[in-house]
Amino acid sequence: MNKKRILIIPDAYLKDYSGAYVTRIAKALLKEMGHEVAIFTQETKRVFVEDDGTKVFSRIIIGTRSQWFEKKVIKNYTSVLDEFKPDVVFTLGSVNNKAVCYWRIARQRGIKTVSKIFMQDFFCINYYANDEKGLCTRCLNKGPWKVFGGGCHPFKGNWINVQVHKALAAMAREKMRKELVMTDAVITSSKQQVEFYVKYGIPRERCYITPLYFNGDKLKRFTPSMGDYYVFVAQNRIDKGIHLLKDILEHCNKDVRVIAAYTSRARIDEAIDKYGLRQYVESGILEMRPDCTWNTNLGEVLAASRGVVNPSIWPTTTEFVLLETLGLKKPIFTFNVGIHPEILKTGVNGFVAETPKEMAEQINAFLHNDEQYDLVSQNAYKLYEKLTDWEGWKNTLKEILNK
Repeated sequence: MNKKRILIIPDAYLKDYSGAYVTRIAKALLKEMGHEVAIFTQETKRVFVEDDGTKVFSRIIIGTRSQWFEKKVIKNYTSVLDEFKPDVVFTLGSVNNKAVCYWRIARQRGIKTVSKIFMQDFFCINYYANDEKGLCTRCLNKGPWKVFGGGCHPFKGNWINVQVHKALAAMAREKMRKELVMTDAVITSSKQQVEFYVKYGIPRERCYITPLYFNGDKLKRFTPSMGDYYVFVAQNRIDKGIHLLKDILEHCNKDVRVIAAYTSRARIDEAIDKYGLRQYVESGILEMRPDCTWNTNLGEVLAASRGVVNPSIWPTTTEFVLLETLGLKKPIFTFNVGIHPEILKTGVNGFVAETPKEMAEQINAFLHNDEQYDLVSQNAYKLYEKLTDWEGWKNTLKEILNK
């Protein structure tokens, strides 16, 4: 295999974010394969070389307007291309927080492009291709201007300001699409996302499936045990299903206990009435626990649980909470969205439900079934080992780079 020079353009690399963990693993995989890697990131204003020889270049922070006012962005980017002389530009994470010219200039210079996209921001202005009911692909089916037909956008401010941002976001996605359909390879972890790519206009033969890169070293500190409570790793976001928690709890038996693990008391105060959770806290079914992070006690709480409730409703390509749960040998309860039905088999290595009521029934039945816990726990960990196979990750990268 020819050794290549690969410029990675990530969402994050230096900081404590899930995207940064994925980027660091991608770098390690490529370097282990003998390639030379450089990083082009917004997280630093200086150029420096890491101890392992990786050069880190400073990337200008861009906004939507940067897709048209490109002069400074192009100068920044081409200076890196001229110095590092990559054979491949590899983007990781979102695409619409990166300049369209990254793909265009690479193509014009004969540099191959590879994009590993974590969510659906390439067609969805709200990033996660869902509304309160679940999957929404209007802007994939009809084009990004469909954002004017609903309230599914992240913009705030007065009416005029919101309309301007909608228009800019739609135009930016049309501009991005012209380049992204010509990229040499796109990578995801789910079959559903591949179908989104194909409908978007990317040739199927350029679409690759590989599990999300994940470092489970932090999980090794914990010894899993069969507990008598469930955990919801809580975020006050519709795509994470916070608005459906009350509907799940409504159908749970009185002996069920769920801990909603929050990072702060402020997030709990925000959620308790907004999402109709007060009555369940008062009844004792739900405990809202603050300051629960991987730097405090989240690992211990998960490891000693009966299982994890994950009510996400976006077409997930793999969330860290899924991999963390499987890696701790815990049963996970999910909805029939994204990658879940592709890798989870109900009652075997996890649980997949169509409705909140069905999820609650699964939770109720599982609470006192110790034999099933042992089976699902063992198979959950087998799935984790399959999804985190280092050589499997490398083999897919080899296939892509050889082409």
